[in-house]
Formats: sequence, C-alpha cells, structure tokens
Amino acid sequence: MNLEDFVIKNQKIIELVKDRVGGKTDVDMYYGTLDYATARFNTILLKLSQDKLLYFQHISELDDCFTTIQDFYDNVQRYRFWPKFTRPFTKFIIHRIGTKRIPEIKNLLEKLDN
Repeated sequence: MNLEDFVIKNQKIIELVKDRVGGKTDVDMYYGTLDYATARFNTILLKLSQDKLLYFQHISELDDCFTTIQDFYDNVQRYRFWPKFTRPFTKFIIHRIGTKRIPEIKNLLEKLDN
C-alpha cells in the first residue's frame, strides 16, 4: 500500500470525528482517541512522504498503525450501534486496543522525530 491509499482509507474516520455530535461521555472519549491517533498517523505519513528510504524502513510499522486505527474505529462503531448487551465485551476490546496498540503510533512518531 502506498501513502495515498492510507490517506484515502482514513478519510471516513476523519470525517466522522469532524462531524460528530457530542453528548455521550464514553463515546466522546473514544472519538478523542481516534482524533489524536489519526492526527499522529497523518503526521507520520507527512514525514515519510518526504523521505522514501525512511518509508521503506518503517512500512511494516506503518501498516500496523493503520490496522490499529481501523480496528479501533470498527469497534467504536460496534459499541455505538450494536445491541446494548454486547457493550461490555466491545468496551473491553476497545480498551485493549487503546492501551496496547494505540501507543505504538506515538512511539513510531517519536522514532521518526529522532
């Protein structure tokens, strides 16, 4: 996948975060996480677009970060729209992704800054 594909596929998440209406504290927290993660991911994409060698060195990490954002988004949508009895399980999955996989995006950004 090239950098343009990452941007195009993340467009739906950016639009959702931009057009959301607040009101539910727990869902707003998840959208805030998505907002930070996509902003950091887009910053990573900008840095890697300027240096192709660096892009090829970090392509697997970039793909992992993209998958993490997509998984988090899918589970937030499940949390919002699936029946209420599935929420504890979905909330556990979201928490797991948020604590174990989302920090990898920040780590990659810090690695590219140094």
